[in-house]
Amino acid sequence: MKAVRVLEYGGELVFDDAPTPTIAGDEILVKVKSTAVNHLDLVKASGVARQILPIDLPWTPGHEFSGVVEQIGSDVAAWAPGDAVFGANETGGAYAEVLAVKPAVIARKPSNLSFEEAASVPVAAQTAWQGLFTHGHLEKGQTVLIHGGAGAVGGYAVQLASHAGATVIATASGDDEAYVKSIGASRVIDYRQAQFEKVLREKVDVVLDLVGGDTQKRSFLVLKEGGHLVATTQPVSPEETARHRVSGAMMRLAPSGDGLGAIARLLEDGTIRADVASVYALQDAAQAWKDIAGNQSQSGSGAATARRRSHGKIVLRVA
Repeated sequence: MKAVRVLEYGGELVFDDAPTPTIAGDEILVKVKSTAVNHLDLVKASGVARQILPIDLPWTPGHEFSGVVEQIGSDVAAWAPGDAVFGANETGGAYAEVLAVKPAVIARKPSNLSFEEAASVPVAAQTAWQGLFTHGHLEKGQTVLIHGGAGAVGGYAVQLASHAGATVIATASGDDEAYVKSIGASRVIDYRQAQFEKVLREKVDVVLDLVGGDTQKRSFLVLKEGGHLVATTQPVSPEETARHRVSGAMMRLAPSGDGLGAIARLLEDGTIRADVASVYALQDAAQAWKDIAGNQSQSGSGAATARRRSHGKIVLRVA
């Protein structure tokens, strides 16, 4: 099969022939239609976080995918060849024509989404869901502050929190204010023009920090006592959480087919939407990586960086 692989830490992406995976009795072989580009792939491939995010080289990136079931293991009963699915895989491997996965990480592809749209969902939407509800314990009637509300994860977080009946405040650039409000935020604070802790009059129940750095440190100032700070980019200071009498956690995505199934239903009934920024062919993955590296909308210090061309994920189409 054809695949895109990293042969050494910090090396170039190579598009060439790779061994076709075989499946165990409890696995499913998926013919990949599309996969999406995530910053996590770039971090793993660079080797800068190899102590906590090791990979086996040569490594095939790609943590989320959509496709069609091609073969099922002898112990798999819930799926059949021909089923359209989407999912996320902790170890990667989706930058390829074929992928072996466990049934527990996939769900049926929403019927109203293309394969490209479906591939953009699993990592960002599940990260937002788990950040808000599993780790943040967000409830109806509470207020949540989402840092990076115009990003891929932030966009789903805004939609999901709004759907859950929470009041949503988000930080984003002023250029993204209309977009973030259109998906459910009641207020957008331009991080380039104002410091959120100085303009918020009331404290919030939950902070979902998708930015890190000084933004995270200042977030403690706007949390209610007993509130929750959930981070995706860096650990949360136990000293600060104790001092402010809040809870704090850095989360890592735990892919779940059941959770993704719930998200699929929200997509199918139009409660939330999937956004795709652009689509590349699999063999152009290297260019897609260059684009995502340049399109980070916020840095850890809150300084302005290169602005994304459009909202949503960069997707790779697998021929």
